[in-house]
Amino acid sequence: MKSLQDLDIFVRTVDSGSLSATARALDLTPAAASAALKRLEAELGVLLFVRSTRSLRLTPEGALFLEHCRPALAALQQVQGQLASGWAGALSGTLQLAAPSDLGRNVLLPWLDEFQVEHPGIAVRLQLSDRMANVYSEPVDAAFRYGKPQDSGLVALPLAAEHRRVLCAAPAYL
Repeated sequence: MKSLQDLDIFVRTVDSGSLSATARALDLTPAAASAALKRLEAELGVLLFVRSTRSLRLTPEGALFLEHCRPALAALQQVQGQLASGWAGALSGTLQLAAPSDLGRNVLLPWLDEFQVEHPGIAVRLQLSDRMANVYSEPVDAAFRYGKPQDSGLVALPLAAEHRRVLCAAPAYL
């Protein structure tokens, strides 16, 4: 994420007092670190630093931005870490499915029982109904149906080849 890195370079430059030190710490060239600050200043429309070849001083606008940037950057880095570790760890959340009542009771329930044993962090909500669920307007992550789809905008894909079951979804979703 480029803008997050630019914010990090800004805060580290303030902390170190040196653009070169920030570049070394992040394994960047001084030119790349300088470009990140220029990009940030251009985006904000203000100068964050008064720079010369030998010194660097925060402007009043830079001080104001730093005051808000530090906690925002910390929060963004924290959630980025949580998301990254969440994908590497156990699955969690709610999976909302829709299926015809006979397919749900006879086929899906045993599979879902096994799935929940393997992934206890996932809560499964299964809506059993013979009417077609609208996956765009209803809170449904996936809808299972059998037979020929009435909507020609749906695409059927094999779900379990040995049983000849198919999954239907809009082409844009796939």
